[in-house]
Amino acid sequence: MSMTITLKPETERLVQEELQSGHFHNVDEIIVEGVHARREKEPLSQSKGFRLAGGTKTPAQAGEDIRQLQLGNRLPPGVTIRDLINEGRA
Repeated sequence: MSMTITLKPETERLVQEELQSGHFHNVDEIIVEGVHARREKEPLSQSKGFRLAGGTKTPAQAGEDIRQLQLGNRLPPGVTIRDLINEGRA
């Protein structure tokens, strides 16, 4: 598939600078790199992650966030989760 893309003058200047610097060999490389960077920042498929404060996360990332939130949250000695459940029902 071939696609015609029109760039704003500032964007075209940035692309030219990247090509002249040798960071990329062609415009296609720049676009592919940009898409990969975007996908690393926020995955393309919303269905593969959970929508949480701060963006879309994979199940592994969400689990790690929960583990980090749990750090330091411990029950007092002699108190069980069942005690808390019963207290919540009262």
